[in-house]
Amino acid sequence: MITLVAGASGFVGSRVVHALHSRLPGSVRAGLREDRADFARLGICQSIMDAARPATLPPALDGVTHVVNAIMASPAAMIGTTRNLLAAAQAAGVKRFVHLSSIAVFGGQEGLIRDDSPYGADVDAYGAAKIECERLVRASGLEWVILRPALIHGAGSEPWTARIGRLLRQRRLGDLAERGDGLCNLILVEDVVAAILAALDRPEAAGHAFNLADPDPVTWNRYLMDFALEIGATPVHRLPGWQWKVEKLAAIPLKLTAIARDKTKLGSLPVPDAITPGFARLFALDLRYDPAKADRLLGFPRTPHAEGLRRAAIWFASRR
Repeated sequence: MITLVAGASGFVGSRVVHALHSRLPGSVRAGLREDRADFARLGICQSIMDAARPATLPPALDGVTHVVNAIMASPAAMIGTTRNLLAAAQAAGVKRFVHLSSIAVFGGQEGLIRDDSPYGADVDAYGAAKIECERLVRASGLEWVILRPALIHGAGSEPWTARIGRLLRQRRLGDLAERGDGLCNLILVEDVVAAILAALDRPEAAGHAFNLADPDPVTWNRYLMDFALEIGATPVHRLPGWQWKVEKLAAIPLKLTAIARDKTKLGSLPVPDAITPGFARLFALDLRYDPAKADRLLGFPRTPHAEGLRRAAIWFASRR
């Protein structure tokens, strides 16, 4: 089995490359736009490719039997690169295509979400692009597996570890009272990688989509309390109503400032994290993802909640 990891420079993709190389050196190709020194030092094969440019794909796929699509891009670019990669994989005779989607395909639904639950009607642009990518994968004619990770936390996670840690230290998150009673659907990055490896290996996984989340999620209040204790952001702050209103008012200006910064040459300018309406809405959502099919057909090992927080906290502390 020779696996091409498209999006090998990304948060999840790079870890999949390392995991496959550790399991069997020579069994993985890192698909990326430019060489990475850490891959070169380990002797990992690097295929320079750009899925937005179809002509670069046949050489990268030559001799490849399995593909992991971990490309992250804008909504329009995700659709285009997925379409190109599927076409090239089919032409190359790839045996299995593992596609990373997202729970964003379910929008703001609540309750128990199963792997075959209908797509949400209120998805954002990102969720809509993920839905279209899933449709392309299903119609490709390839043997496929679709994985939909929940909120990926742990070492390297900017939104769900670094951002949360900063907001706790700044006393902008903490005990949210009734506003934080929703379920916190996390999954540790190492568990996502384990699920991807299982999706590559297990014949019975073919033709299935799987939601990847903690099977027994804690509330957001519990998660924020536990993570605050792990990183020493104590005493844990209880947010009064007036502070929550201020955060809502500040969210749009902060977000616009961050976007303007990223579009200019002021990348090092510090801008406080915005607690946007979409972000804040998560804290109260009552939803859970049924793990039964993933446990039965993938059977990947899951990291206990406390151990996952400990690993995330170690990484967060190392960044200061």
